[in-house]
Amino acid sequence: MNYWDKNQVYWEKGYAAVNVDHPIFRFYGRILKPQFAMGGKFEKSLDFGCGQGAAVNFFATQGFNARGVDISNIDISIAKVRYPHLADNFAVCDPTPQQNEFYGFPEDIGVITAIQSLYFLSDTDFEIGMDKLYRSMRPGGIFFATMMGERNAEYFDNSVEYQDGLRTVRFQNDRLDVEYNIFFIKDEEHLKQKFSMFKPLHLGYYCAKLRNDEGDGFHYTFCGIKE
Repeated sequence: MNYWDKNQVYWEKGYAAVNVDHPIFRFYGRILKPQFAMGGKFEKSLDFGCGQGAAVNFFATQGFNARGVDISNIDISIAKVRYPHLADNFAVCDPTPQQNEFYGFPEDIGVITAIQSLYFLSDTDFEIGMDKLYRSMRPGGIFFATMMGERNAEYFDNSVEYQDGLRTVRFQNDRLDVEYNIFFIKDEEHLKQKFSMFKPLHLGYYCAKLRNDEGDGFHYTFCGIKE
């Protein structure tokens, strides 16, 4: 069994998030709209790892030609039902980047978001997938991603080294019974190195701790521009 088999089993359970993830509307309201005046002009946008489509619908309401891709057949099926006016804008992508010619649009994408999705790729697959995303963007396009950091102790401390940059994360407790593979970001320099094809604009992070027996959910955020 390769790493994608385990990861796809995990994601085929579905990600039931009806509301827009907070990094999305904060990215739009604090960066994309005030700094770049984007929205309302039918600019192409792509949500990589769109889940059940809330972010795609959000960008569509802001005037974007929004599309989303995900490896989960369940989530894409739900997205098509939940947002019937956007049903044709959702697509299942192959978990292996080599098998996808492009994601969403072949060219001229103005905005790409990837929220908690890219760190499920190995170093090799990450480079292949990012090259396809980068080539599909227009010059001046804005890229925004969130990446799990090593400071997310709950996950990092429950992981062991696997291969090609990945670590195997195992949980078996009252909340989770899962095993899958992800990679972690060490620090901001590592974050910039992973996205070195873009000029960095804004680096940040977010975290949440809802139980005193769990970690703080630390994720880095990266916003860059294609020059």
